[in-house]
Amino acid sequence: MKIVLLFLLVFCAIVLPTFADLTPQDLDKIRSIVHEENAPIKVDIASIKTEITSIKTEITSLKIDVAWLRGRSEGIDKRFDTVDKQISHATNVTYGLIALIVLAVGIPQILMAWRSRIDRTQDRRFEELSEEIEKLKLQRIVKP
Repeated sequence: MKIVLLFLLVFCAIVLPTFADLTPQDLDKIRSIVHEENAPIKVDIASIKTEITSIKTEITSLKIDVAWLRGRSEGIDKRFDTVDKQISHATNVTYGLIALIVLAVGIPQILMAWRSRIDRTQDRRFEELSEEIEKLKLQRIVKP
């Protein structure tokens, strides 16, 4: 109980100054202090406003620069597209020329191989017929 009474006394001692009334002089003093404290803040606000306007102008100039760069990059993209088309065209022409060279070299080789095979068969046939003729000549000489 003594502890509770002690706490009540301490709390009452703390709370008593809050019931004091402010005089007009105290309010004027408080106003002057607040006004003095707000003066640098007003100067800071003005400087911040000027900085904000300069930042806004910088942002607009950056937007213009970004738009210019976008336009330039689109132009570069178009150029790369035309270069890509030219490269693909050159590649296709190269493939066509390679195919033409293969055909120009390959077809005569195939024809020559086919002819040599026909020539060999004809040579064999010629030799067979020559041997047959020789046999027939020998038979005729032996049996007149």
